[in-house]
Amino acid sequence: MVLVFLLYAFSGGFHFGTKTPSVVLVPQNSYYSLPGEQYNEITFIVHGTSSITGTMSITLGLVVYVLDQAQLMGLNHNGTVSSFVWSSGTIANLSVYHLNTQVSAGQWSLTFYNPNILNTTVVGFYTSVVLAPG
Repeated sequence: MVLVFLLYAFSGGFHFGTKTPSVVLVPQNSYYSLPGEQYNEITFIVHGTSSITGTMSITLGLVVYVLDQAQLMGLNHNGTVSSFVWSSGTIANLSVYHLNTQVSAGQWSLTFYNPNILNTTVVGFYTSVVLAPG
């Protein structure tokens, strides 16, 4: 018993390889309808480098951003994105987009922005958008 305690104390405690589980940010078969110049954001916290993946279809163009909290506040106040951590660029009308990007530790917002002035775009998700370690 003393040997087990000493081993525990010198090793800094037992670590059994706990791994942060994957988190679904947007479920498969979900749809967003975004009016012109509007956005939908999903805020999440990451404790280590993680990837965001998923597949979506777009009707009338879309830009996907990863924003930190200051950048999101700028979008909330003036309706435009002046800086970003990551951007898909403008995704063409009637296209399928495979999202695949990485984020480091911190608080982030995955933001779907409709750059069209007058038209509503619909985003459909063929697969879940997933945040996974690594």
